[in-house]
Amino acid sequence: MNLRTKTTLLTTAIAVSVVFFTLVSIRGVIINAFRQELEKRAVSIAGNLSDRVANHILLKDYFQATKDITEVLNKENDAEYIFVTNEEGKIIAHTFINEIPPDLLTWNPLDNRTTNIQLLDTEKGYIRDVGVKVFNGTKAELHLGIREDNLKGALAQVRGITIPIIIFVTLLGIAASFIFSRLITEPLNKFVEFTKVLGRGEFGKRVDVPYGDEIGYLARNFNRLSMELSRVKEKMEEAYTYTHLLQAEKLSTIGQISAGLAHELKNPMTTLKMLFQAFKEQPDMTKEDAEVISKEIEKIDTIITRFLGFVREKEFHVSEINMNSMMERVLSLAAFDIRRYGIVVQSELPESLPVIKGDRALLEHVFLNLILNAIQAMPEGGEIRISGKTDGGFVEVMLSDKGGGIPEDIRSKVFDPFFTTKESGTGLGLSIAYNIVKSHNGKLFFHSNEGAGTVFTVRLPVGD
Repeated sequence: MNLRTKTTLLTTAIAVSVVFFTLVSIRGVIINAFRQELEKRAVSIAGNLSDRVANHILLKDYFQATKDITEVLNKENDAEYIFVTNEEGKIIAHTFINEIPPDLLTWNPLDNRTTNIQLLDTEKGYIRDVGVKVFNGTKAELHLGIREDNLKGALAQVRGITIPIIIFVTLLGIAASFIFSRLITEPLNKFVEFTKVLGRGEFGKRVDVPYGDEIGYLARNFNRLSMELSRVKEKMEEAYTYTHLLQAEKLSTIGQISAGLAHELKNPMTTLKMLFQAFKEQPDMTKEDAEVISKEIEKIDTIITRFLGFVREKEFHVSEINMNSMMERVLSLAAFDIRRYGIVVQSELPESLPVIKGDRALLEHVFLNLILNAIQAMPEGGEIRISGKTDGGFVEVMLSDKGGGIPEDIRSKVFDPFFTTKESGTGLGLSIAYNIVKSHNGKLFFHSNEGAGTVFTVRLPVGD
């Protein structure tokens, strides 16, 4: 059973119950009012009639007493019987057609009371016996039995009115409850469907509930939640894509420096091989030979450590960074390509440059990418100049080359993802470098002159 059906049944039941109990209460009030009116009327008739028959009792004119009570019985449609007793308590006049009912005097004994009403359950239904004293201090009494015919008619009229009212109110309650339940359940059904949409991950959609009340407030919050989830999802997707692109570019860069790493390792390995070959032929090792072996091993260890440090760091770790020491590490990673292409590096970074705060591995990736790009811009050899300065609360590092420069028609696309002029390039290097610097609240920009070279500037905020 859905919520709308439950709401309809509940509101209908409430409406019908309220009307039913209200009408029952009204019916009770009406019945009591009719009975009180009937009793007052009966007492009035009995009192008037007792005054009329009082002289007949004194004169023992029982014929006239019978005539008077018969006349009243015929006039009053509700009257069932009338009988009168004398001073000794004997029945002297009555309206019973056949015989006097047994124990008649015990139906409603007055004793010392002047008036008494007794409800009798007879074969003809309920009859009210109204007894009045004709003479106080004697047993002379007049009893009037009055039926509830008018009361039954009134009850039938009340019933004829209340049943249609109950039916009408029931139908009206069903219609009203259906409308009421629809006003409540329709927006709730929209919320249920909307939660299913959110559960499927379809963020950014809206629930249309045009209300200005609490339901409208809830709808606005649902829509706000949907938009927030959409933005979070987009950011997560961007972060996921950016992380994977960064990793792809890093692998590409690792591929470029792997050849240099192999060459860097080859020289100390060759030296060690020659020394161990000589040691094999001549077991005696001099102190000088041991020192050479130790230095070559340290060189291998340094090269491998620097390479692995570049490869392994993936998470964002903020630390204080000295620009001079970081640039030395980057140049050591690119040492093979620098020598292979006959590049001269002029490092003019001031020792007084303040430290910055950032992720060392990511910033090393930025500068390594810029140096490798500068080397590739000068395939016939040339000069890379590294300089730096402090500008307000920022440190600026400039890397300039003497290559052919960047053509003017592609300068606006340099930082675009997947844009490259190299046959084997990924087109991600400068785009990722740009985003890394931007994530450090810095800027990456360049100036280039065709035929004269290019200067890339990395602007980073000073660490607090």
